[in-house]
Amino acid sequence: MSTVDEVETLVTGAMLRGELEPGAWLRQDELARRFGVSKIPVREALQRLAAFGLLRFEANRGAVIPRLTADDAEEIYALRRSIEPQLLKRALPKLSIVDLAEAELALRSGDLVPTEANWSFHRALYQSSGWDRGLRIVELLHAAVAPYVILYTEGLGSAPRSDAEHADILDACRHSDPNAVTMLLRHLDGASNALERFLRDHPSSS
Repeated sequence: MSTVDEVETLVTGAMLRGELEPGAWLRQDELARRFGVSKIPVREALQRLAAFGLLRFEANRGAVIPRLTADDAEEIYALRRSIEPQLLKRALPKLSIVDLAEAELALRSGDLVPTEANWSFHRALYQSSGWDRGLRIVELLHAAVAPYVILYTEGLGSAPRSDAEHADILDACRHSDPNAVTMLLRHLDGASNALERFLRDHPSSS
C-alpha cells in the first residue's frame, strides 16, 4: 500500500467512525503531522476523496466535509441501492460462519461507534461477494453517509428501527433466504426517505 493509499484509508476510517463532522476542515499540514508523512501524499489522498464527493476544496481554505443536504442523501442512497443488493445477492450463498459472526459482533459490540458498527455489519455480509471494487466503492459511500446515519439513528430517533432491520437481515442471511436482498432494499429506502424528507423540511439543520 502506498503512502497515499494509507492516508486515504486513515481519513476514510475517521469519516466512517463519525470523527469528522459536516463543516469540519481538514488541514493538510495538521494531517501530515498526525500521520507522520509529508503534505504531498496528504494532498493527493484528499484530492482522491474530493473527486468522489467526500470532501470539497475551497480556494485558500483547504478541504471541508460537506454539509448535509437532501440532494446528497438522495444520491448516496440511490448509489447504495444500486450496488449493495448486488453484493449481498452474490455473497448470500457463500456466507461463512465467520462472516455471520462478524456481522453479529457488529450489532452487539459496544466498542464500536454507531457509524463504524453500521459499516462493519454491512461489510461482513458483502465481503464474500468477490466484487472487491464494488466493496471499495461501497466503503466510500458509507464514509460519505456516516453523518446521515448519525442524523437518522440519533437525531431522528430511528436507532431501534435500524437495529431491528439489521437483525432481521442477518437472520435471513443465516438461512440463505433470498428475501434478505428485499429486506436490505427496504432498509435503505426507509432511511433514505426519512432523511430526504427531514432535510427538505429543515434545510439549515446541518
